[in-house]
Amino acid sequence: MTRKRTENGLSRRTLLGGLGAIGVASAGAGLGTTAYFSDEEGFTGNSLEAGELDLKMDYRITYEGGPGRLEELRAVYDDDPNYNENVNVTEYPEGSGTYVLDQVPERSDYPEPDGWIEAANVGVESNGELGGFEREELTDSGFPLFKLEDVKPGDYGEATISFHLFDNPAYMWMGGSLNRNAQNGINDPERTALEDAGYTETESDDSEFFADAVADDERYYNVEGDWGGQLADAIRARVWYDDNCNNVYEEGQESGPVDIAVVVDVSGSMTYEIGDPGPDNVVGDGQGPNSRIYQAVSAIESLTDNLRTNVNGSGDDDRLGIVQFGGIDEELLALTDASSTSTIDGAIDQIEAYQYGDAPRAGTNIGAGLYGGRQVLEASNSGRRKVMIVIGDGAPTWTYRDGSDFPSYSTWQSWSDSDKEAAADDVSVSNAQDDVEDVADEIKDETDVVIYAIGFGLEGVPNTAPARQTLVNIASEDTSGTQPTLFFEAPEEIELVQIFAQIAQILFGETVIADGTLREVLETLAEGYALDANRFGDGTACYPAGLTRCVGFEWWLPADVGNEVQTDLVEFDIDFHAEQCRHNDGETNPFAGENAEPV
Repeated sequence: MTRKRTENGLSRRTLLGGLGAIGVASAGAGLGTTAYFSDEEGFTGNSLEAGELDLKMDYRITYEGGPGRLEELRAVYDDDPNYNENVNVTEYPEGSGTYVLDQVPERSDYPEPDGWIEAANVGVESNGELGGFEREELTDSGFPLFKLEDVKPGDYGEATISFHLFDNPAYMWMGGSLNRNAQNGINDPERTALEDAGYTETESDDSEFFADAVADDERYYNVEGDWGGQLADAIRARVWYDDNCNNVYEEGQESGPVDIAVVVDVSGSMTYEIGDPGPDNVVGDGQGPNSRIYQAVSAIESLTDNLRTNVNGSGDDDRLGIVQFGGIDEELLALTDASSTSTIDGAIDQIEAYQYGDAPRAGTNIGAGLYGGRQVLEASNSGRRKVMIVIGDGAPTWTYRDGSDFPSYSTWQSWSDSDKEAAADDVSVSNAQDDVEDVADEIKDETDVVIYAIGFGLEGVPNTAPARQTLVNIASEDTSGTQPTLFFEAPEEIELVQIFAQIAQILFGETVIADGTLREVLETLAEGYALDANRFGDGTACYPAGLTRCVGFEWWLPADVGNEVQTDLVEFDIDFHAEQCRHNDGETNPFAGENAEPV
């Protein structure tokens, strides 16, 4: 895409156009929004070689403006050289009045916009290979966000920005600014509406004057200047951590607590050393601080620390259960209230990966784990949300056999551990994979359990594609209907606790960064907002290289807004800043004071 640059080479946001004519009887507003996202890469106090920190982005921008506007919107975008030259505004679904204004990357293999969401959430091909965004197809910075004319009350727009760090982890900051809030001319209905609402015309065109007036509930307008409009104070907006990159703000079902069963792989590969996997690289007894199982236990502890007690004053806690699986399944913890910390901690202490040679317990019988998780969740008919989080680091290699098939759930429940050991069968990966998917389908068909699946360190063990394919297929579909499945990829070098934090945010409600009028949201961002890779931990966590994370931005013009916003125009920026974690503490706000200048 073409970007305008200043003398220092950084992206600069500029006005992208005016407004179309508004009918004098219309209650519509022209939102000539000229909103841009940009990024800066900061290297405070360091001497760095090129390529040590690289911030890339992609995005998906949608607009709900009513049917019949496709050609109009295409004309607005096609005429602007600052937009992605491959942009082709699409109404999706056809006739819905919802338009995909732009998305990057724009690939031929996912012309429909749902493909962008799948790729943002790792993206897995049918053969189990990764198919997400590639570094070279992402953008550097400075892409326009919205350019719309004749926005009407009730209209809505949303953008999801996916950011990626390469080469080094970094602290991330988000900023923004309101650059213009113009009356943009005036017609008779608008002037009448302003006077009826108690507005007084002024010659002042000082941004601070109008900001102070709004804060003091004083009403002024300026016809020809840059700051005398009402649109920035009429539009509602929200910015949030979009933890599943699905373009939808997940409020969470805050009306009640949730039951969670964590189902963790304890097969021999979980004893592998982080960063150097393989049976020849097992540190000590395989349970130490540099092992995979240690990181899995740490992630479960983090989840436990953030379960809720007395949820919304109900008197009830979230509850946790734990199942581990190797060749067979073992329930370590029945559903237990979050307030029973000593009981939960004691169960977590029992999680231990098996060494190779401990057959039949050392295999990877994912189907057994799924049945164990189901039993934990169904032990109490509480009517709560039921969630299963499955962690696996390899393809299924073991299965149960009742004759030639995996047993039914009722048959499995009647077996003792010795029966299970007798039925454990080391079969081909493809047969075991079919069994696991059959078990998951049975759970989805017969219960309301939602399955989240995490592929942990799959790039470091044999049979990567079948392992990933299995975990993708056992995961439930996203309840919003926009993300294909609730599968998360956790590369070995990325702390598993961050993936757990993402899932927990979806369960308990995604975190809002700013909410209010467009002016209020931008005032919050103008002060600089430190993004946190793990909102469940203390302090502000670095974002690791190689992990996709998303931020959402949405706006809407309330249906009860009247003629006072006719012809108005707003322009605003939203910016990102990355600072490498090494040699920095992440506490220097790049958007505050003298640090606000580009670095």
